[in-house]
Amino acid sequence: MKKILVFCDFYLPGYKSGGGMWTVVHLVDRFADRYDFYVVTRNYESKGDRTPYTTVQSGAWNEVGNAKVFYLAPEHYGLRNFVSIVSDVVPDAVFLNSAFSLPVVRFLTARRKKLIDPVPVVLAPCGEMSSGARSVKPLKKKIFLAYAKAFGLYQNVVWKASSKAEAEDIREVTGPAVEIHIAPDLAPKSILPDFDLDEKPVKTQGSVRLIFLSRIVKVKNLRYCLERLSEIRTGQVSLDILGPVEDNEYWEGCLSIIETLPANIKVNAEATFVSNETGLQRMQESHFLILPTLSENFGYIFLESMAAGTPPIISDNTVWNELERRNAGWEIPLEKPALWSETIRKCIEMDNDAYGKMATNAREYALNWLGNDETENLTASLLQTVIEGGRGSYA
Repeated sequence: MKKILVFCDFYLPGYKSGGGMWTVVHLVDRFADRYDFYVVTRNYESKGDRTPYTTVQSGAWNEVGNAKVFYLAPEHYGLRNFVSIVSDVVPDAVFLNSAFSLPVVRFLTARRKKLIDPVPVVLAPCGEMSSGARSVKPLKKKIFLAYAKAFGLYQNVVWKASSKAEAEDIREVTGPAVEIHIAPDLAPKSILPDFDLDEKPVKTQGSVRLIFLSRIVKVKNLRYCLERLSEIRTGQVSLDILGPVEDNEYWEGCLSIIETLPANIKVNAEATFVSNETGLQRMQESHFLILPTLSENFGYIFLESMAAGTPPIISDNTVWNELERRNAGWEIPLEKPALWSETIRKCIEMDNDAYGKMATNAREYALNWLGNDETENLTASLLQTVIEGGRGSYA
C-alpha cells in the first residue's frame, strides 16, 4: 500500500491535547485499509503535561493502533534525524497537522533546504490561520509567518481547509496563489450509540445546568462566558468548568470573576482534565454546553455535546452555523454580549417540553453529520489527488 507520513504535535497514547490530535487519529483509523500510516509526534501528552510517556519508546518506531509512531524526545529535533525518518519511510505523501507545530516546522525546514527527496505535502493548519487564533500571541505568530513567507517554508504545499471560511483565512495569510482543497475534519463513526433522551436531567423553568468543557486558555474565552453570567440576576444557574488549565494567568483572572458572581450563579470550578468518556457523561448530565470560543477549526466538542443531547451555546467563529436554524442550539456573535445574556435567560426559563425538542434536534444533527459519507469522500479524494498527481512536491 501507499505510505503516508504524518507530522503532528500529539498522538496516542495521549488523550489530553484536544481536537487536533483526534483529527489525525480519525484520519488513520478511517484510511488504514487504504494506506500505511507513519506518525511522528512529541513524546508527551500535551502542552499542559510534558511528562514523557512510559508505555512507548522514544526515538524509535512503535506499533500504536493502526499506525507506526515515532516519538520525539528533545534530542531528536535535529534536521539530520528528520532527514533520516523521511529516508527510512520513503513516503508517497506527507500530511502536516499544523502550520506552527515544531515537528512540522522541522520537516518543512529540511524540505526547504532540499535535504530530502521531493514528496507531495498536504498541510492542514487546523484553524491556526483564523483571525481569532492569530490574536493569541499575535506578535510571535506575525514574525513567524513573515519568516515562513520570506524563506518559502510553505512553498508548493497543498493546503487542506476544513471549510470555506478556513480557505479564506489561509488565502488572507498566504496570498491567493495557493492550492487549497476543502475537506471537513473527520469524526468518529459513532458517539454514544446507546444514548437515551430519558436520561437527560429534567429541565424546570427558572433553573439551568450549564457546562464549559475545554482547555482553559484565552482562545476558548471562558472569561467572556463568566462576564455574561455576571449579568444574570434572576433564576438559578449552575456552571461546571471542566478542562485542563494551560494558561495559569488567564485562569487566575477567571477565578477573580467567579468570586464576584451574584449568589444565583453557582460555579463548580473543577478545571481539570477529564477523559472523553467522563466528559460525555458530564455533558449528558447538563442542559447546555456554553463555549464562546474565539476560533475553532472544527470543534469535536460541539459534535459530542449534540450527540449527548446537550445543545451548544457557542460563538459564530466555528463551522457549526446551523444550530439556531435547526433549533439545536445557538451560534452568537461575540460582538453582541447582550444577545448572549438574553440567550442564557431563555435557557433558564425554558420548560422541559421545549428543551426535549431542542435536545432531540441536537442529537439528530450529530447523527446526520456522523452518517454523512461525503466528509470521508472529500478527504479520500484529496489524498488520492495529491499522491497520484505529485501535488505539493517542490521542483
